[in-house]
Amino acid sequence: MNLFKKNKKILVVEDDDDIAEELEARLSLEGYCVLRAENGKTGVEKARTEKPDLIIMDVTMPKLDGHEACKILKADDAFKTIPILFLTARPLMADSEKAFELGASDFLKKPYTNDQLIAKIHKYI
Repeated sequence: MNLFKKNKKILVVEDDDDIAEELEARLSLEGYCVLRAENGKTGVEKARTEKPDLIIMDVTMPKLDGHEACKILKADDAFKTIPILFLTARPLMADSEKAFELGASDFLKKPYTNDQLIAKIHKYI
């Protein structure tokens, strides 16, 4: 296991338990410390307390969607440099453009492969 990765925290903000569990299992196997939140509101709170190195966030969630959560985090100087990778099943270009305007670093379209996921993460941490 790579000790560098062991020290890296990834916050997964995903309301679908199956997807969140799959992400947690895959990233843990890769050696990352994985934190989870089930919606955008909890995700923002957990990001503030845990200070992750990268955030993987679903776009469509209850309580606070991914766009709003990203906007809140990126308005805080402490989170301006933390990459946010959006997961989405929505193929609309307007969604992508909005996310980038709000400060998202990248997108991964559902369904995705493990190789695609890991490549995106390695790009940022």
